[in-house]
Amino acid sequence: MQTYQELKAKEHAALVVAASYAEEAEATQRLTVKSKGMEGWLGYRFESSSGLTEEFAAFSRQARRELAKMMQGYKLIGYSRNHFEFSAFLQNERTGKLVYVSCSDVRFFPDAWYKNLLIRTARHDKDYTGGSNCYATWPTLRKQAESLTV
Repeated sequence: MQTYQELKAKEHAALVVAASYAEEAEATQRLTVKSKGMEGWLGYRFESSSGLTEEFAAFSRQARRELAKMMQGYKLIGYSRNHFEFSAFLQNERTGKLVYVSCSDVRFFPDAWYKNLLIRTARHDKDYTGGSNCYATWPTLRKQAESLTV
């Protein structure tokens, strides 16, 4: 029969191994995200916290960069990283009209940032109530913005 100290030592060793696997899995996930762009975040489970996490800060920075890049013909005039969600105001450079884009909390609505983005018209860059709610996917966001700002 093993002593209490021997069992505690085995438990500690198992926890060290488990922590090592968890760190390796996180590192692998970070590399996947970097190599696949925004699509690399699909299926990602964000850690819940009362403050800003490193992973959400990285996600938000990448979302802002990708949004500005994919929305050619639009000027990103406002972007807010909120508590596990983001919002943005984009201006159609041709017509001058604005749209407001918002994503749901990434912790509780996994992949909603990709599959179900809120988009609506806005009168100015502080108009959070704007026009009627419409929804778009990340890949169709530009097309939806175009239909709202013609």
